[in-house]
Amino acid sequence: MPVRPAVPKIATVALFASLLVTGCSGSGLSVAGQEKSPPPSAQEVAYYRCLEKNGLTLEARNDGRLRVDKDQNDDASMGSAEAKCVDLLPDVASAAPAPSAFVAKARKFSACVRENGFPEYPDPDPTTGDVDVSGHEAEKFKTPEFAATAKKCSPA
Repeated sequence: MPVRPAVPKIATVALFASLLVTGCSGSGLSVAGQEKSPPPSAQEVAYYRCLEKNGLTLEARNDGRLRVDKDQNDDASMGSAEAKCVDLLPDVASAAPAPSAFVAKARKFSACVRENGFPEYPDPDPTTGDVDVSGHEAEKFKTPEFAATAKKCSPA
């Protein structure tokens, strides 16, 4: 049985591309029009405390959420702890809907990327704006050509 990643996966390449263009600020990730992340849920805290009880070193993000310190933990330890705590893993499907303006920008980005050499680039999720580029297709989006296209298609 595959183990889900410790942190819920959000594959929003549009957001990643905008970070490539604008850079990262020291205050954490923010998207225009969105407020700070809500505090972690009790289920999320319980999951990370379980990981910690099973030998993993945690660190706190700028927004107060916990995450696994990948520099302090090896893959075997992480896999073992994640397997023991999988029942506590927060439900990703409960993510709040993204603002409609964000979803609209994600749709525009996807259309632009398809028009500029990546016809297989998927549409974003209509509720969250997330773009799932997993599997063998993901490798196509880790190229300098895609980075240039993403920069071209990102809102200024």
